[in-house]
Amino acid sequence: EQLTAVGFPTTPNIVAWGQEVKISRTTAPVWGDITITGKAPADVPIGQVLTMERFYPSDTQGSGVFKALNITATVSAERTFAMRFQLGYPGTWGYRVGYQTGGQSTEIRAFQFQVTTTGNAKPAPKPDASAVELSSKELADAGFTKTPNVAGWGGTAALSTDKAKAGTPITLSGKAPSALKPGTILQLSRFVATDKQGSGSMVPLTGVITAVQADQSYSITFELYDRGVHGYSLGAPVGDEVATVEFQVKTN
Repeated sequence: EQLTAVGFPTTPNIVAWGQEVKISRTTAPVWGDITITGKAPADVPIGQVLTMERFYPSDTQGSGVFKALNITATVSAERTFAMRFQLGYPGTWGYRVGYQTGGQSTEIRAFQFQVTTTGNAKPAPKPDASAVELSSKELADAGFTKTPNVAGWGGTAALSTDKAKAGTPITLSGKAPSALKPGTILQLSRFVATDKQGSGSMVPLTGVITAVQADQSYSITFELYDRGVHGYSLGAPVGDEVATVEFQVKTN
């Protein structure tokens, strides 16, 4: 009730955001999946990265500080976004999702809400490495195959290599599904596993994006520096879902 009173209700507070936002649930167990989908205002740049932050109050009147979490989403060409995440910090807390505008007079463009996380906390995954290391076979069983997995993609994909030295350019290219219109921003993300059965979340790699071309083709060249074998995906929101092609790369 106190969080609601200071602007963090269970239904996302979109007064300052100005567009519809939906959250799949506001009560979830530790590391339980939660999804937020919605639209961005017309003046939010396409490709803008939205970051989720937790609110730490210092009094009951709404003063406090925000701490950024390693949970982000990217605004698509259709100004939609989808954020799938898990929380490992138990209790009822206020959160906001948004970004800081540029220019001489910066401001925070965001929407706010509250989530209750139940159960006992476990150490949170590191932002730049898997909480649980998976072998190549375990990644393949989770859908991150050496040959790009297009089962849930609906388009085509070809990877220049599934093994590379750190810093070596790697290219993924192909045809995007018809549901992704020309101009749609495609975001590259890394899979962070939380168990050996394939549970986990996708962490967007900031700035590693491309766009669907007029002929539905796409191509993205990127460099990886985290050594080991990891799962990756490239995709974009489609309504309440996300269309992605998944693959694995071993970096030496």
